[in-house]
Amino acid sequence: MTAFYFIGNSTLMKKTGIHLLTQKARIVPGTVKADWNSGRATSGQLGGDLFTVGAVGQWFRLTEAYLVLTGFNAAAEVTVRAYLTIAGEERQIGAEEWSVALDGPLAYLFWFWELEIYGPLRFEIYSDQAADDGFTASYEYRRKDW
Repeated sequence: MTAFYFIGNSTLMKKTGIHLLTQKARIVPGTVKADWNSGRATSGQLGGDLFTVGAVGQWFRLTEAYLVLTGFNAAAEVTVRAYLTIAGEERQIGAEEWSVALDGPLAYLFWFWELEIYGPLRFEIYSDQAADDGFTASYEYRRKDW
């Protein structure tokens, strides 16, 4: 019986892509200040752009993403919208509402093992509270580049 061992970043691992399976996700934190109630996001809807991950013509893996709602008005209902380019056009692929009072201060934008995505994935948020205009929202996502 023959055993194969892949140690570190060997040439065989790189040629076969096996090293991508052992790659640790890169943690990307950020903050964005916007008028979450009265502003206009890229989509033209009320709210603001939270972040975009990936780029046109690029594959990547997203393992999880979070929005920290701490600091938003306690009565706020926050809508998180996700957009992905499909057939050459950016389209809304989902929307979730979070109640700061009922759901708590941390919104899970995505929670999955690993999602392989081609092209940019963009998130927007809208708060139903005018007091949230000018607030700085915090987010964090974990990704692997392919």
